[in-house]
Amino acid sequence: MNDIEIKERGIVELKKLGLRLSVGPEGSLLAHIKIRSVLRDKVLVAQQVDEKVKDIKESVKQGIEKAFQMLSGGLIAMGRRIYLLDHKTLKDEIWREAYES
Repeated sequence: MNDIEIKERGIVELKKLGLRLSVGPEGSLLAHIKIRSVLRDKVLVAQQVDEKVKDIKESVKQGIEKAFQMLSGGLIAMGRRIYLLDHKTLKDEIWREAYES
């Protein structure tokens, strides 16, 4: 395998990760990547099956509940904080991630 093939394979792999490359105004190479939190997705999945969250979502849709809001993708939040239901395993994972980062 030659250098060009290796570089092309590398670019394909980066594209799979969501990396977008562009050329800047001075000819420099710019890389753009959007990072999405796995924990956010796990909270969303947990919210989708929780009965209390389902009730909150319905109240938000009807305009009854003013303290909560529905973010993009259906995630429930209170102000700038994502609503985290009483899910010990998920809470422990979030604490661990916050502590390690």
